[in-house]
Amino acid sequence: MAEGYINVRVGKLPGKIESYALNGDRTVQAALNAASMLAQGYEVRVNNIPVTDFASAVRENDTILLVKQIKGNGNH
Repeated sequence: MAEGYINVRVGKLPGKIESYALNGDRTVQAALNAASMLAQGYEVRVNNIPVTDFASAVRENDTILLVKQIKGNGNH
């Protein structure tokens, strides 16, 4: 079991990015929960890499962003 806590940055684009401390569960979902954010309607990125598995581990100083999905991207 990991000891202590880690700091991650969580935010929405466009919008504000803030730091949160995680202790124990260190996953994308735990970070979103700490920030009281829902991923529905957003693409989730960790350090600018899209992720779909919210059970993925996060590390100290990772940045988790919710990026607004663009509608009508040319697929008609």
